[in-house]
Amino acid sequence: MSQQSSPSQKTFIESLELILEKAKESDRIEVREIFAILAGKGYASLLILLSIPFCLPIQIPGISTPFGLILVFLGLRIAFARHLWWPDWILEKKLRSKMVDTLVKQCMRAVRAMQKIVHPRLFFLTRSTIMHRIHGLFIAILGLFLSLPLPIPLTNIFCALPIFLFGVGTLEDDGLVILFGYIVAALGISFFCFL
Repeated sequence: MSQQSSPSQKTFIESLELILEKAKESDRIEVREIFAILAGKGYASLLILLSIPFCLPIQIPGISTPFGLILVFLGLRIAFARHLWWPDWILEKKLRSKMVDTLVKQCMRAVRAMQKIVHPRLFFLTRSTIMHRIHGLFIAILGLFLSLPLPIPLTNIFCALPIFLFGVGTLEDDGLVILFGYIVAALGISFFCFL
């Protein structure tokens, strides 16, 4: 992922570093503050940040339902090409700074690892309005599954990994990453149907 930026526009990694600094200022941080820092990065940055806790071995308990519901809302906004407006019940939610610190550091490691393999390609998956709406619907469905409190191993990662790949693919204009996200999503939905 490109880390070049103009003085007036921070990269995604730089925005994450600002969130880390903000989290050090108090015991809790409002979702509103996190979204404000990520403003201008588009919905892709939120997809990455909200899905990453469920894609890695060390997971944070108690966040799958609220994060899943936020992803449902975000997916529907994407599907219907709406401006990313957020209700107050989301913006006013406060997260523990320690949890935010862990989440953001995991996200930074994952994003830096992806830098070596992503690049612009298969643009019909990243620039088509119709495809964006399809992406949004899949994100909403996966977010709904993620929000379900199922005590079954692998359910979270099957939902979150495709969302993470959608975010990375959109952020870097890489349709192949999005295509791989659909493959994982199909496996995940099949797994849920089997259950």
